[in-house]
Amino acid sequence: MTPVGETTIVEGAGSRKRLVIGLVVILALAAFGAKSFQDSLATYEMDFAQVKAKPGALVQVPGLVDKSYEQKYDAQGGTFEFALLDVQTRSQQLVVRSRGVKPANFDSASQVVCVGTWREGVFDAQNILVKCPSKELDKVSGAGSGS
Repeated sequence: MTPVGETTIVEGAGSRKRLVIGLVVILALAAFGAKSFQDSLATYEMDFAQVKAKPGALVQVPGLVDKSYEQKYDAQGGTFEFALLDVQTRSQQLVVRSRGVKPANFDSASQVVCVGTWREGVFDAQNILVKCPSKELDKVSGAGSGS
C-alpha cells in the first residue's frame, strides 16, 4: 500500500499539468478570437484613392450613387454593378460590384455606404447600406422649422 502523502504528490503534479494545458488552450482561443475580431473591423475611408491603395483590406466606403453610370445586373452570375462618386468632391468614381440583388430602395437613394474590398479594379461589396431618403428629408425639414 502506498502512503497517502506520495499519492497526493503524484496527483498534484498531474493536476498542475492539466491546469497549465487548460490555460494554454484558453489563451490560444482568446488570441484567435481577438485576431478574428480585429480582422472583421472595417476601416472607414472617404477617399477612393486610399481604398484602391489597400487591395484586399475590408473597408467601408460612403458615396453618392452615380446616376450617369449604367447599372448592370447579371441574373446568371447574380451580380449587381453600379458606380459611386466621392461625397466631398464628386470627382472620383468607384465601380462597385455586389453579389446578390439590388437593395429594394436603392433607386431612390442618393447616398450609400458599401462594405467590402478593392479587388482587380472593382470594389467587391459584401454589404450595401442604403441611406433612406425620407429620413434625410425629415432632418432637413426639421432643421428648417426651428424644432
